[in-house]
Amino acid sequence: MDSQYHSTLFHIPFEVRDAIYSSLFSSTILSFATSVPTDDARLNKLQAPLHATALLRTCRRVNAEISKSWLSHVLFYFDDPMSLLDKLSPIPLEELSLIRYISVRGDPLLLTYPPKIQVHHNLVGVLKLLPRLQLRQLTVLGSGSDKFQYRMLDEMIKHGNGWQELRFISHDSGMLGYAYYCLDPTLCDRYQRRPQPEHWQRVMEERDGVHSYPSVSIYRGKRAGHRGAVFKPETREVMAQSHNGAPFSVDDYGTAEDPVFISKSERGKELMVAVRRGQRGVDYEEKTNSPFLPGRDIQRDFPGKTWVEIRAACTKAAY
Repeated sequence: MDSQYHSTLFHIPFEVRDAIYSSLFSSTILSFATSVPTDDARLNKLQAPLHATALLRTCRRVNAEISKSWLSHVLFYFDDPMSLLDKLSPIPLEELSLIRYISVRGDPLLLTYPPKIQVHHNLVGVLKLLPRLQLRQLTVLGSGSDKFQYRMLDEMIKHGNGWQELRFISHDSGMLGYAYYCLDPTLCDRYQRRPQPEHWQRVMEERDGVHSYPSVSIYRGKRAGHRGAVFKPETREVMAQSHNGAPFSVDDYGTAEDPVFISKSERGKELMVAVRRGQRGVDYEEKTNSPFLPGRDIQRDFPGKTWVEIRAACTKAAY
């Protein structure tokens, strides 16, 4: 006799059961954080509930019905890029390709190259170690200096793959208002900041094509110190920087602080930059052996090596 005969769950149509499974896992967060800040209410919510995947272990029939589909619904949270690589790089590519939602802190990945050289890598290079990744949404929680956050996001928009939508969240507005001027243009880009989101919109149109309709939008909290304001239409506003009609090559743009974003009363307003890849025929999957990034690239520095091998070599060099 079928031991599941009296189960109410299996008396309802499979389509309804499937909807139940999807609803459950869509509200599930699997956290692989090493230390989530206790003063950040939004991050504290990203704690995996106990027995988050217990349904997969209830019985063989449930497990068979759900199979690997749960990977497409849950949100994976990582406290840093290294924990992201440690957890995701060993899994089979077929399973990696099913993951749709990831949230990660935007800290740099610090590696110690032999003999003892410390090198920082931004998230765009980290994701290149995860071929077949094709997220529906990647959420990056900004951290570090204004300049670092801006440059990391800039690189993600110019060279990033593996995501259809990128949400970059910063606790304040400083990344759009800091001042920077490089005296030696042979060493760095003289103009580190551009009017946004107009410049990033142009970048995405060049990447994906105007007629594929990529988009870049910037949302800003209406008042300082209001965490999570950018997620609600009633507590945020859409913003755009003005360059007063001047071309992007104007000599003084970005070399002076922008008081709209950097002043004492304005800096504390939360930001979210939402970047959406083109909707028509754009292949955003992270590819195996993808082109190297300008500057330092982990794949270039460790040709043919897996993350496990790279990590081992760098751990050994650090001691």
